[in-house]
Amino acid sequence: MFYRKVIAASLSGSIFAILFGLFVPYPNSPTSNLIWQYISSVLISIPVYLMYSFPFILIFGGITSLLSEIISRRMTKNQKAEFVVSGVLHLAFGSSFFLIFNPYAGLLSLAAAFLFFVTDRYLQNKRASYRLTQALMSLEIPIGVWILFMGLVYLQSLLTGF
Repeated sequence: MFYRKVIAASLSGSIFAILFGLFVPYPNSPTSNLIWQYISSVLISIPVYLMYSFPFILIFGGITSLLSEIISRRMTKNQKAEFVVSGVLHLAFGSSFFLIFNPYAGLLSLAAAFLFFVTDRYLQNKRASYRLTQALMSLEIPIGVWILFMGLVYLQSLLTGF
């Protein structure tokens, strides 16, 4: 179960950073063409968002997801009820940042918690047995995403001269 959580964090953390970068690009590009400014902002924002969100998703998300699953299994015996209780607990842990920080951070944390829950349930429904080597290899996903987008930023800087 723990290894599945690491794999789910690797997948959902990478997807979260890409989606967040697409919807909330970093507004710092000096180019004048609007589409190129958007692409430039997206390219630089994804590695930055990944760098800051992934450790949080891996550690806090993994621990709270593990707790949510354990609590929901002990509370219910019905599989559908366990799914609902686990989902509610994931969202409750994700929304805890409304109270700690600000509503915007809470909304992002809620989105990350939902994405983690969906990814984890997808992996659980595959009924595969996950091993330590697979969990460690899954950590290559966010590293690969970071390297890919930083490489694209570097190529863009070579082409545009910025």
